[in-house]
Amino acid sequence: MIRGAIGVLWVLLIAGVLGFQWLRDQSDVGAGYVAKELCSCVFVAERDLASCRPDLPPEMEAIEAELGADRVRAFVPALAERIARFEPPFGCVLY
Repeated sequence: MIRGAIGVLWVLLIAGVLGFQWLRDQSDVGAGYVAKELCSCVFVAERDLASCRPDLPPEMEAIEAELGADRVRAFVPALAERIARFEPPFGCVLY
């Protein structure tokens, strides 16, 4: 009985760790996408951030974005953060 409970706990622990890693990886990809798209929209297309946000898919609403002087920082609190910087004449580059 105790061995079975310990086995179930190990399976749940491993599933939790793998699930968190997957969520973190997906958040990192999403933050990079949002940072790059918004950076290009603001600095290359010369639109304001409020008009660019609706261009993103609805799935990206959970990703927050901050506009800097020459960059966009996109992040999911406690999971991921990506920065896209405008570098003329190349456009926006992810960091």
